[in-house]
Amino acid sequence: MTANPIRNRWSASETVLDCWVSGSSVLSTEVIGRLGFDSIVIDMQHTMAEYRDVVTSIIALTATPTVPIVRVPGNDHLLIGRVLDAGARGVMCPMINNRAEAERFVGACRYSPQGRRSFGPYRAYDGGSGAYFESANTDIVTFGQIETVEAMSNLDDIAATPGLDVLFVGPADLSVSAGGKPAMAYTDPVVADNHRRIVEAAHKAGKKAGMLALGPGDVEIAQGWGMDFLSIAMEQRLVAVGAAVALGHARKVVGSSQPV
Repeated sequence: MTANPIRNRWSASETVLDCWVSGSSVLSTEVIGRLGFDSIVIDMQHTMAEYRDVVTSIIALTATPTVPIVRVPGNDHLLIGRVLDAGARGVMCPMINNRAEAERFVGACRYSPQGRRSFGPYRAYDGGSGAYFESANTDIVTFGQIETVEAMSNLDDIAATPGLDVLFVGPADLSVSAGGKPAMAYTDPVVADNHRRIVEAAHKAGKKAGMLALGPGDVEIAQGWGMDFLSIAMEQRLVAVGAAVALGHARKVVGSSQPV
């Protein structure tokens, strides 16, 4: 198995650029994969994606240079093992609140002695050469999402978890956990401070930090904070924005009013 391009980017001190997809359209996943994104997160948590959708999306990315990452719905070692067996080269787990939860997540992603993943990579397998088994523990990238006040109070312990590679900010849930509304207000001083603290904890532990950078100016802000992994687009938003631009232009040209 060739070295994970995400790790190659980081070794060259480069920022990884990522896009999220719902897994509902294999064609969309393949088209986005061909554009040059470093990775794609196939989201199982807040979409209708089922396991079969994830597998077909991973297959669609096989002929592209883009790395498939799967965000699982929760810290379930059986499902984590299945998406890795299907060929995912990264797993993102939501709601990592403490060291024990981080260790459970990492353990599901690693073969013994680093973890407790069961061996059976039916798609990821290398045909018997042994290369997959030998490299999987160091190849697969693990993303723990920091999304709660509890997680913020345990940042250093979470970041120090052996085998955990990335602290990825969940800004909406982090805001809700603190008693606010779901928002990604990166210019807010409290939000900004939380992101800086997450970067600091990750880097102090020799790990990476990642975040969503979907709006105007977000990439610049993220770079200023020292983020290593940026999710800069989402399939649903791309479709909505593109369709709105096309419709708005056409209505101006033909002079039609919007439907009532």
